[in-house]
Amino acid sequence: MNATTEFEIGRVLCGADFGELSDLALKYAAAGAKAYGAELTVFHAEYFDLPTYFTAAEVEQLTAQIKGLRRDVGELLRQHVQTLLGPLANEISIAYAVKETRPVEGMLTMASEAKADLIVLGTHGRRGASRVWLGSVAESVARQAEVPLFVVRQKEHDFIDPSQPRVAPHLKSILCAVGGDESGRAAMRVAASIAKRFQALLVPVCVVRSTEGTSLPAVDAELRSWVEATFETECLLKPIDREHHPAEAILTMAADRKADLIVLGRQPRAHLRDWFFGGVTELVLRHAPAPVLVVPPRVS
Repeated sequence: MNATTEFEIGRVLCGADFGELSDLALKYAAAGAKAYGAELTVFHAEYFDLPTYFTAAEVEQLTAQIKGLRRDVGELLRQHVQTLLGPLANEISIAYAVKETRPVEGMLTMASEAKADLIVLGTHGRRGASRVWLGSVAESVARQAEVPLFVVRQKEHDFIDPSQPRVAPHLKSILCAVGGDESGRAAMRVAASIAKRFQALLVPVCVVRSTEGTSLPAVDAELRSWVEATFETECLLKPIDREHHPAEAILTMAADRKADLIVLGRQPRAHLRDWFFGGVTELVLRHAPAPVLVVPPRVS
């Protein structure tokens, strides 16, 4: 597949929890929906675990109250999005969904029901108890989603103007971590398509561990042959030799080049415990200086 086969986005799903990072994710999702002429579904998950000691009558009464609250939250969500996006909210098609479910299961189920081509989430990128629900949800969804996941986090370089979400995204440089496997190829297909659409410079980065027999010229030649024969977009090839964790190289280069977007390929589910996703994707999601797009294998 070459870059002339576009990565098209017809439906965008964005998780919302009324927080600051959720609001930023909504602005990115809306800007992307406008750029691609896509429909946007804004989804909010609430989960109420009823105590086991409640009587049947109490359960019935509380369930009725929860249904009423859900309707109220739905209207509040609509008002919040309209206020947040301003005029842009009237320029794109927006649907709203509020469900009583746990966030991860809810996002994955909603992505399937809405036939989403892209999921957008915000994360604080923190560990342990300091992480809000979207922080843990982003990593869990990244491991399981069947469509690309776009993640924004705090204190990063933005490629939209959050104060003016109607302004077109300004993507100049896309860094894509690649390898010879299908996950790397899927990531490059998506990254190349986005680079072509926004006329951005694509920077494929192949991180090579320093081991005996490693030949950077050979890696460079192989990567260059594959990229130039497959993708019709301007590329700057960067095989990087690193003794330490590959995530360090990706994060450092993204910061040095002021990349607007980092694209990573997710390993197949059978390999989730391997070094790439267990270390690279997770660390990049938590510390990236720019938004991150996680691409599952076999994305067309």
